[in-house]
Amino acid sequence: MYLINRFLTKGYGYMDDQFFSTEHNGQIPKGLPGGFFIYEAGGSERIVFAGPNVIELYGCDSMEEFLEHTQSSFKGMVHPDDYDKIENEIQAQTIYDNKRHDYVRYRIKTKQGEERYVEDFGHLLHSVSGKSYYFVFIVDVDQNEFYNKNRNSAAEAQILSGLQETDPLTGLLNMSSFYQRVQGYLMSPASWREEISFIHFDIPNFKLINERYGFSLGDELLCDLGKTIKDIFQGAYVSRFSDDHFVVCTTGNRGSVVAKVESVYKKMLLAEDVNKKVRLKAGIYYMDDRRSELGLACDHARLACNSIKGRHDVNFCVYDDMLRETMRRQQYVIDHIDEAVENGYIKVFYQPVIRVKTGKICGYEALVRWIDPKIGMLSPADFISTLEQYHLIHLVDTYIVKRVCEDYVAITSAGQEIVPVSINISRLDFELCDIFGIIEKTREEYGMPRNMLDIEITESALDQNGGFIKSECDRMREMGYSIWIDDFGSGYSSLNTVAEYNFDVLKLDMIFMRSFERNTKTARLMTYIMDGARAMGVVPLCEGVETKEQVEFLGKIGCERAQGYYFGKPLPLEEARALALEKGMEWE
Repeated sequence: MYLINRFLTKGYGYMDDQFFSTEHNGQIPKGLPGGFFIYEAGGSERIVFAGPNVIELYGCDSMEEFLEHTQSSFKGMVHPDDYDKIENEIQAQTIYDNKRHDYVRYRIKTKQGEERYVEDFGHLLHSVSGKSYYFVFIVDVDQNEFYNKNRNSAAEAQILSGLQETDPLTGLLNMSSFYQRVQGYLMSPASWREEISFIHFDIPNFKLINERYGFSLGDELLCDLGKTIKDIFQGAYVSRFSDDHFVVCTTGNRGSVVAKVESVYKKMLLAEDVNKKVRLKAGIYYMDDRRSELGLACDHARLACNSIKGRHDVNFCVYDDMLRETMRRQQYVIDHIDEAVENGYIKVFYQPVIRVKTGKICGYEALVRWIDPKIGMLSPADFISTLEQYHLIHLVDTYIVKRVCEDYVAITSAGQEIVPVSINISRLDFELCDIFGIIEKTREEYGMPRNMLDIEITESALDQNGGFIKSECDRMREMGYSIWIDDFGSGYSSLNTVAEYNFDVLKLDMIFMRSFERNTKTARLMTYIMDGARAMGVVPLCEGVETKEQVEFLGKIGCERAQGYYFGKPLPLEEARALALEKGMEWE
């Protein structure tokens, strides 16, 4: 037997609270595989009492030795790899829930370095002084029992049911529990005078991290992010909704919310492990109207986050009236695309492509426009990215092929001059349909020769599923189609792309012309690109030409073709041909 006063006597108490002496309160049996301890809730989680069997469990001979080994805190009692998850689970079961008890399992390390497995039954109590303490009973368990969660007693099973409210990986609230807790808070008087915000965090391309570094590191990254968010948004409701999606409901003025979001971003970006450095995206929704639905508030934050996923210049976005209008228009596009195609609201506009040496029209690019009877003209920027995001872009691209072929028939029937027309193909078309099969079938149906229909593919499309796209392009070239690289230079570009793939035309993005007059290096760079393209048998074409000086420069450096507003803006077929005649332009 051990006398309790060997471990906690009058002389061991702390001066900032009242403690009972234990020197006359009986004895504790020796050699039990578990025991009792008390620690302060919050702050440093200071240990104020530990029974003799707890001390022995940690391989220590005295209270002083035990406190030294654990650094006098509950955190020091838990295996460092388990602490963050366990801390979240305890708070979820006691602080965020109506219950004041918790049940958790974790590993410990003895003073001798041995790893043991324990289960922890705790209860949160509040003293009259205002301080709170966790009274905990801890039991040493077998390793197999630790990992086997199907063999629990009825009492344990009842307590474990509370863990269904937390995410098993991070220990944060799961989505359903988050909704329940936050809804209760929003309905309470305590929230009425608070400024409430919702934040949605997301790790871009998280699946690639799992594929590249393995699921173990991916799980570590998720736990690190959960801990970072919880540490910075102290006192907030923090949840892992799914995968790499974390949601926070917090109070405070808007400036402080933004500052905390940026702190999370910076901490994750500056992670010590280079493989865990990530550029987070975040969406913020300020809940101005308390009558708003909780699910809608979370969704607004998610939409704000998703709206910047493709951008590298911003890391967070606030859901506001402008974004709301963008989302409204986006939804309109999704709901009415079938109707627009069926009723002919999707139009083909043609912009001339000029042979620089002769000034003659050597082709046209077919560009899509949406003229809606309700909301008027929609530019490609209003609907192309939306259709790609929702995998509907093939509906427009295949329709454009048909309209171009119909216009070809109309031109030939009228006995007018004919030049090739280039059409734009999205990378998603290769996944959503047999795009080249559709092109070939449609062309054949209308009797349009293959050399009259050129195909433009953006350079960025080659970064994804490049092998399949390459084989398809090779097949089309062998059949007689001309394949173009579009938007070269708009992102990460390399002439090596031209060397790896078989193309006929290299189309420089308009960004070159925009920086031509203000950056003297642009002219030299374009000269090198022209030389490299011609050396590999590829025809260079520059778009975005707006001045006579630019045309003269392109002639000097050997650019064969040009396109831009200087020659003519995109117009319906008849208007485009009429403008060319008005300018005195000729067709090849």
